[in-house]
Amino acid sequence: MLLCTVLTFAMCADPSVEGAITLGDLTVPVVWSHARVNSCVELGAQSTQDGAGLTRLETGWQSSQTRESSEGYAGHLIVRVLDARIELTSYSWDRMTAAGGAALQRIYRATLWHEIGHVRTLLESIDAINAEPDFSAPTPDAYTALAKAHGDAAAARVNADQVAYDRAAEHGLRQDTLPPPLAGPDTVVNCPSGGR
Repeated sequence: MLLCTVLTFAMCADPSVEGAITLGDLTVPVVWSHARVNSCVELGAQSTQDGAGLTRLETGWQSSQTRESSEGYAGHLIVRVLDARIELTSYSWDRMTAAGGAALQRIYRATLWHEIGHVRTLLESIDAINAEPDFSAPTPDAYTALAKAHGDAAAARVNADQVAYDRAAEHGLRQDTLPPPLAGPDTVVNCPSGGR
């Protein structure tokens, strides 16, 4: 398996390569499926809603108790990535030209970059949540309920941050308008003349 970084990600934007993206300590497999379409023009209709890519993210949380005393219980939330996978679709059509193949390579790179942005957004969300101050409660039951409330809030924040990223990037169509390190190529399909 080829391990790509954000600097070498384009090597993993190739359907013939079994690869994964590494971001810090996290390794995210890039999994390809295949679809046949009538022409390149058919891809343009799909590019508005992440038709060529999807990032599956699973997180988990736990409470780390830091204090137990007669005054009560204190701790903080620890959120981590349980699983992450980028799923991309490769395309083909009859009588594909070299220009059509080049258009596909551009969309594969742009789509992979957009999906990497989902992982980066998740890691940023987790870092912010894990940096939050301790919480405390007077009893074990109250501490457990408070930990669950913090966990629910963390899940809601992670989801909201993902939605905000997609909204800002317009599902990759305006990726170039985002600030670094999320800015990158747009997922707009530029088909060759004749759509082949």
